[in-house]
Amino acid sequence: MPLAPTLQRLVHVVSDSLPEGLDACSITPDTPLSSFGVDSLMLIDLIFDLEQEFGVKLAAEEMTALKTVGELAAHLDRRAAGA
Repeated sequence: MPLAPTLQRLVHVVSDSLPEGLDACSITPDTPLSSFGVDSLMLIDLIFDLEQEFGVKLAAEEMTALKTVGELAAHLDRRAAGA
């Protein structure tokens, strides 16, 4: 089944922003964000890349509260809609 547009864009940003060896094809909505092994500096870079791609502001606290790629995609959709 094809990925929803936000999820598809998110997968590309994550796979481009994080260390090499991360296969975009292996990222699903259920993939835990913790599985990416992101440290605090990598998180800042990822947040910057997400803000640029989606045109929203994100706080590190928001990112750490989200558990899966699907939750992050839904959060980005809500933020983009102004919620």
